[in-house]
Formats: sequence, structure tokens, C-alpha cells
Amino acid sequence: MGCKKTDAGSYPVTYTGYYDAECRPVRGVVPVEEVITLYVNGRPLVSLMCTPTQLKELALGFLFNEGLIEGLDDVEVLELRGGGRCVDVWLKHDIETPGLRIITSGCSGGITFEDVTSAHHRLESGLRVTPQQMTQLIEELSRIAILYRRAGGVHAAALADVKQLLCVAEDVGRHNALDKIAGICLRQGWSTHDHILLTTGRLTSEMVNKVARMGVPIIISRTSPTSLSVQLAQAWGVTLVGYTRRRSFRVYAGAERVVVAPTPGPSPNSGGGERGASSNGIQAT
Repeated sequence: MGCKKTDAGSYPVTYTGYYDAECRPVRGVVPVEEVITLYVNGRPLVSLMCTPTQLKELALGFLFNEGLIEGLDDVEVLELRGGGRCVDVWLKHDIETPGLRIITSGCSGGITFEDVTSAHHRLESGLRVTPQQMTQLIEELSRIAILYRRAGGVHAAALADVKQLLCVAEDVGRHNALDKIAGICLRQGWSTHDHILLTTGRLTSEMVNKVARMGVPIIISRTSPTSLSVQLAQAWGVTLVGYTRRRSFRVYAGAERVVVAPTPGPSPNSGGGERGASSNGIQAT
């Protein structure tokens, strides 16, 4: 069943708002959620519940993060069909359709074909980031998440270097948003290695699996990791940062990549009689 959209990501509604003892009809928008089927080499591979934006990027990123392609050179055809409800991908090689689909704890029923506990080797990276850089990047993601600010109810993800966001994606599923980031980078020819991945969503095992597949050594979230994601991040050498706020965050794995500047000591001209100014640095909790 189709829906009339204000754009590809939001759907107009009229709801009844209750305000103390008053209620009244209010016009607003909610995020769009649709079923998109991914066909590979003429056969249906998976149906994804998603926000129907950047669908080609979603398809590419999903295939890459599932290990079914290594890059854009593996893709012969990439087209939208069925009024945008199907993504048709033809590869230059055959694939064996995986038999076991693991239903993950992601929003909208995330799916992975991989046993994530044995998928990757340790990531080696010289990337370092300061607390100030991390909190500034997560705040910038909140500012630039246009669909969330308009409709709410979606997750945002971004790839960044230590200075700025490089690309952003939004979706009702946090894992879809991350796949879209991977797909954007594939289409643009950008390397994801030695970059930072930011997400507004929970850090579960499939999220860590995807960033490890992308070669991203640092993932930062506004919310919590799970026990398995912490264990996998420790095993794979991924820096896992949760509960990131304006002045605090928690590092659950890979703390060596977070560089905290030393607190300045007393001025040489103070003669030791005065204390140096107290630090207002960010607390890593």
C-alpha cells in the first residue's frame, strides 16, 4: 500500500494532541517505513524494512557488509524497479544464497547472514582522537540529522575524520543507516579505513561487525553498547564509545585511541605561589 510523502523520508499525518485539559488536531509528519526487496542476480535475497531513501547505497552497503561483494567493481547492474520497492543488483560473479538468516536486535528486524563472533581479525590503526573532537562530532551529527529534526523516530549515522563529518545517512533502522554510509563510500570511491563512525543508535554486535568489516577503528554513539558488542570490540581492536554527551562519554574498549591532553601546570612566572587555572576538560566516564 503506497503512501503520500512530503518527501522520500516523511509522511504527513494529522494527530490529536493532548495538552493539559485541551486537545486539538495537529498536522505533522512521521518517518516513512517500507519493505524494500533486494534482488541479486535475478533472485530475491532479502527484504528490508527501511526508510526509502538512498536505496542503491543501502543495497551496496548491505552486500558489502555481508561479505557478498568487495567493492563497486563486483557490480554489473544496480537499478531501482517496481516503483522503487525493489533494488535489482547483478554481480559479475555468482553467489551462494546464504541459508541461515540471523534476526538481529536491530530496529525494524535487522538481518545478517554472518556468524559475527568469528568474522574479523584485529584492526590495526594509528588513528587518535581527543575528547573534544568526539563530542563536537556527535553534536554536529545531531544538528545535521534533517529527517530526525523534522519527523523524529529515525537513526542517523555518519562517517567522519577528526575534524568534520564526511557523509550522513538516516533510516528507521540504525543498521540500515550504517549500511547506507558504506554504500555511499563505495559509490564515491572513498575509503572508510582509519575514519570514525558515529551513530545515534544502540551499539549491538551487528553494528560492531559492520564497522569492523568497513575497517573503521572508532565507533561513537549517544547510547549504550551491549555485552556482546563490548566483547567483540575488545577482540577486534575497535574503540567503542557510548553515552556520548556534551561533556562526558564512556569508552568500553580501545581506550588507547582516545588522547586526553595533560592538565596545564602552574605558570613558570607564578613562583609556585598560585595554582594554575582548573581544567574544564571533558570527562571520560
